[in-house]
Amino acid sequence: MAGAAEHADAAEIVARLEALAAGSAGQVRLGRAMTDDEMSAWPVGVPEEVRAFLRRAGGFTIGDGRHVFDFNLPDNHLPVANEYWPLQDASASWILHSDGSATTYYVDIDPESGAWGRIFSFWEEPYARLVAPGFLSWVGNLVMGVDSALEAARSTGTAVGPAFSDWLFNSDDSLSRHPSAGAEPLPVPVARTSGDTEIAEVAARLPDDAFLADLRAAVYPTEVPFADVLPIGETVTYSHFHGGGFLAATLVPDL
Repeated sequence: MAGAAEHADAAEIVARLEALAAGSAGQVRLGRAMTDDEMSAWPVGVPEEVRAFLRRAGGFTIGDGRHVFDFNLPDNHLPVANEYWPLQDASASWILHSDGSATTYYVDIDPESGAWGRIFSFWEEPYARLVAPGFLSWVGNLVMGVDSALEAARSTGTAVGPAFSDWLFNSDDSLSRHPSAGAEPLPVPVARTSGDTEIAEVAARLPDDAFLADLRAAVYPTEVPFADVLPIGETVTYSHFHGGGFLAATLVPDL
C-alpha cells in the first residue's frame, strides 16, 4: 500500500499542473480524469499513488498538440499489431507516451504485485533508456518542464510548444535529455560467468544470443546502447528483471 508521502506527492504534482494549466491561457490543457472503475478494468494493477494523480488528470497537452501526454493510450488496450513489438507481456508494462519521433515511454510493472516501477523508453532501433525511478518522479519532471516552458514563452514572446521541446530535449534538468551516462550490455555467455550472483542468475534465464545490462546502480537517465552490440538490422524484445534492475534484449529469430 502506498504511503501518505506518496499520496502527498501525487496531490502536489497534479495541483501544480492544474495551476499551470489554469494560468496558461489554453496553452496547457488537462486530459480527462480517469475513474476508479476505468482503472480497475485495465489489464495491469494501478497503485493508489498513481490513481491519486489520474483521478484528477489523465494526461495533458502542451501548445499546438505536438506534445500530448495521454496516460491511457489506446495501444494499451488493443492487440499488438506487430508480433515482435518489444513489449510482449501486457501485465508487465504500461505505455505512457509516444512522442512522435519513434520513442515510446513505458513503466515497468511487477505482474504479481501490480507495483509500478522504473520508467524506460525505447526507440525504433534497439536503443533503450532508463528514464526515471517511477511514474510520479517522471510526471513531476515533465511538470517542471511545463513551468519552465511557460515562463520562457512569456519572457521571449515565443510559442510554448517549441519552448517545451527545447527544455525536454536540451535542459540538464530534463529526464528526457540525451543521457551522458551509459550501461554497456554484456553478451549473455559472458554474463553467466560473472562473479556477481544476480547477474549470473538472470543471464542463466536468457538465450545465448541475448544481451544483458546491469542497471541496479544506474543514474537517471541512462542509455543502454543495444544497437552498438547487436548485428545490424536485428529486431529485439526487451525483458526486465529484479524490479527493472536488469534489462535484457533478446533477438527475434528469423522466420
